[in-house]
Amino acid sequence: MEEYNRGMDGRELLPGEIVAALERGAIVVTGNQRAARTLRRGFDRRNRTLGLKNWQPPMIMAWDAWMTGLWHGLVIDGHATQMLLNRTQEHALWRTVLEADEDLASLRTVDSLATVAAEAWRLICNYDGRQKLRGAIGNSDTRSFQRWARMFERRCQVEGFITQAQLETTLHDAIRNGLIVLPPNGVTLVGFDGMTPAQKKLVDVLRSASVAVEELQLSVDAARRNLVGVEDEEQEFSVAARWTRRFLEAQPHGRVAIIVPGLERERKEIDRVFRDVLAPELQNIRIGSQTGPYEFSTGMPLAEMPMVAIAFDLLQWTSEPLPLERVSRLLLSRYFAMRSSERGTRAEFDAFELRKARMLRPEISLDELIALAERSKWKGRLPLLISTLRSIRTVVNRLRGFDARTHSEWAERMRELLNSAAWGADSSETSFEFQIRRKWESALDEFATLDFDGVSIDLDHALAELVAIARNTMFAPESRDAPVQIMGPLEAAGGTFDAVWFLHAGELNWPIVGTSNSLLPWHLQRELGMPGTDVARDDAFVRRMTERIAGSAEIVVFSYAKVAAEGSQRPSPMLAELRLVGVETADIVEPEATPMITAVEEIEDIAPIHPLPDRVIRGGARILELQAACGFRAFAEQRLWATDLESIEPGMDARESGTAVHKVLEIFWDEVKTQDALRTMTTQQRIEVLTRCIAQGLNKTLEASVTNWDFAYLKVQQARLLTLLSGWLDLELERKLPFEVQLSEKEFKDVRVGPLRLNVRMDRVDKVEGGEVLIDYKTGTASPNDWLTARPDAPQLPLYAILSQPDQLQGVAFGLVRAGVDREMKGYAVNDGILPGKPAQLKEAPTLAAQVEQWRTVLEELAEEFHSGDARVSPKMYPKTCQYCGQRLLCRLDTSLFDDAEEGDESSEGEVIFG
Repeated sequence: MEEYNRGMDGRELLPGEIVAALERGAIVVTGNQRAARTLRRGFDRRNRTLGLKNWQPPMIMAWDAWMTGLWHGLVIDGHATQMLLNRTQEHALWRTVLEADEDLASLRTVDSLATVAAEAWRLICNYDGRQKLRGAIGNSDTRSFQRWARMFERRCQVEGFITQAQLETTLHDAIRNGLIVLPPNGVTLVGFDGMTPAQKKLVDVLRSASVAVEELQLSVDAARRNLVGVEDEEQEFSVAARWTRRFLEAQPHGRVAIIVPGLERERKEIDRVFRDVLAPELQNIRIGSQTGPYEFSTGMPLAEMPMVAIAFDLLQWTSEPLPLERVSRLLLSRYFAMRSSERGTRAEFDAFELRKARMLRPEISLDELIALAERSKWKGRLPLLISTLRSIRTVVNRLRGFDARTHSEWAERMRELLNSAAWGADSSETSFEFQIRRKWESALDEFATLDFDGVSIDLDHALAELVAIARNTMFAPESRDAPVQIMGPLEAAGGTFDAVWFLHAGELNWPIVGTSNSLLPWHLQRELGMPGTDVARDDAFVRRMTERIAGSAEIVVFSYAKVAAEGSQRPSPMLAELRLVGVETADIVEPEATPMITAVEEIEDIAPIHPLPDRVIRGGARILELQAACGFRAFAEQRLWATDLESIEPGMDARESGTAVHKVLEIFWDEVKTQDALRTMTTQQRIEVLTRCIAQGLNKTLEASVTNWDFAYLKVQQARLLTLLSGWLDLELERKLPFEVQLSEKEFKDVRVGPLRLNVRMDRVDKVEGGEVLIDYKTGTASPNDWLTARPDAPQLPLYAILSQPDQLQGVAFGLVRAGVDREMKGYAVNDGILPGKPAQLKEAPTLAAQVEQWRTVLEELAEEFHSGDARVSPKMYPKTCQYCGQRLLCRLDTSLFDDAEEGDESSEGEVIFG
């Protein structure tokens, strides 16, 4: 192990062959952008090391950039007049061609097909097959593409367009005709595992024109090549990360390449593991994520950057309401007119007003948010937010008056709107955010180039096209030259390192199986040698790539998981000729450290809790319910006001539906009053009264309705309530003892329960012969057994009972307003006939009056516990009581037991396990 980790000097970043080529004035052309950037940085570092004060930028560029530069030279010299289409322009042109095809009229959008067609066009150009395509025989799909390709070429010829894929062929002809100034000191090609026929023809014509073209394969004499097999892919990531950390500890200036086939699919998991192992300090959210010892060479879609996502939210707000979750994201984002003094207030406004606003659809328009903010109790503390929203509305109102405009006009209007929204991080902008803003501006500039065809569009189409550009634009921050570079196999071409670890070198992962293009005739693809048509040729290409990777560092490790997601596997056959030495994991890394178990230190908290003020405490019966469930939850929710953010879903949730039932029954009994009046009504009269009461009860919901969907949904709810409550009234008629609804949804202010002063609301009090009956409506499940413990689950009715006159109380019951046979009144009564059916039997007391006294004792004890600040973590039935509690993060309960709670009645009272 000591020999394996013996220190080695870090290699020069710029290989000697490249230095020699640049010194003789050659143009260095790389196979990818990453290699070009790396070599340019190496050139600059070398010159600084030599003590140079200034120097000319090196002639190092990727192949695509070289082709574009040669083309621009032709245009400047007047030898070419065609317009070179960028990626977005070409896609738009393909979309125009496809939209003109009547056979595709049934497609909702042709965007995806345009992308596939553009890829097929690129292949046919790169493999020099345009002439052969015209006469090729194929199926209906390939014949369609042949037709589209003819239309596309004809359009390009008429309009004077040329695509990036046609550059090699066009420049080949220009060189042969002597129209291009040839590089006098030759060309050096670096990092090409293979070249397309179009590239080879261009290189051949350069050589025929006496240009020296040198092909370099950079390599390093290998000191050690190993193969490691691990149990699974998760362990493979961990071993690679720990090995990398150990290598860098021995070689602080070393450079390590982590090469991963299918990197995009694994990126998030690799990032998580390498952060834990190489840079655990990045778990601190206050530390920028762009400071770690590793970086990915590939970028992510620009649209996925949080700063850009906020920009699109603001732009989309111009044409339609935004989902509530995205409005919340806007309010809390530092990229939307954020000032530190307003941050906390905006969070309160979001949690306690925006999320509690009554709405059928969980979305809100710009005008609705402005109105909500202007009448908010926090408006005095939100001056910047409100003024910014008004500024946005001014711009939006102007935009809504626009009809079709050019892309460049829309680009300017979008910039104007984002400026009015104070989009961005202002003076606190980091380098990373500055780069995102610059990339965003480039995307807007690319969007403006769509004016090339002279077609104007409306705002909705403009936003859709800009979103597509941002999704297809990859953003990668400028390299920090981090010691660990994580990349794909193709991106590693043209680079040398001190060490390389190649992940997923199993037979199921490497090589990645290539696929053919469905729009091109199979026999033509095979004849032209396109990828995915000849296994032997594809394997030879991958084998060359694997050998190149194996020769790019002094220490190379290939690893594979013995058990992958697809099943068991062996090493890839691509490794057969590399003469790798198999090693065990223990030979190259120490065993993973066993987590240290620290004894829990118990500290008695004897600090007194601030006493409650002598006034009405907000919360009502809910305080006693929470205290019975868990003292800590009651304290956290009713004294610290630590609550979950409410999730908003389309339509009325369970709570709103229950509130609607309460409201309709309140209105109904305020009008009908008695059972006798109910009996005298015909079925039709009852339906008419109930329908009118339902309409009044849903009046606020009706006010929130703005679309046909809202009104249709409201009709469904009205019909549901009519069916539900008609059945409930049938049950009311079954009560043998006549009654009069004396109180309905009556609030009693400042009542005393032990030391607490509360406001409580009684659902209903019926007057019957001999006294009163208390009814608590429930639309879910409930049982009188919930009242009969020292920690009652539903203390509302016991609370109402102890506030009533004991000698007048004739019964207490849950009114289960539910459909079908589940509707009933369940509770206790002093005599038969007071409730429909037979009342439940008291278990703990001889009479209802005695039971009320027991309830008084229980509730006053709970009130005393809450008043005194008893905040112990003591769930009534752990972990069942904690299943949906929002305070689990604060009390540190072991959440792994929650699944067990669903399987049986293994919950325990008062026993708590902490994580």
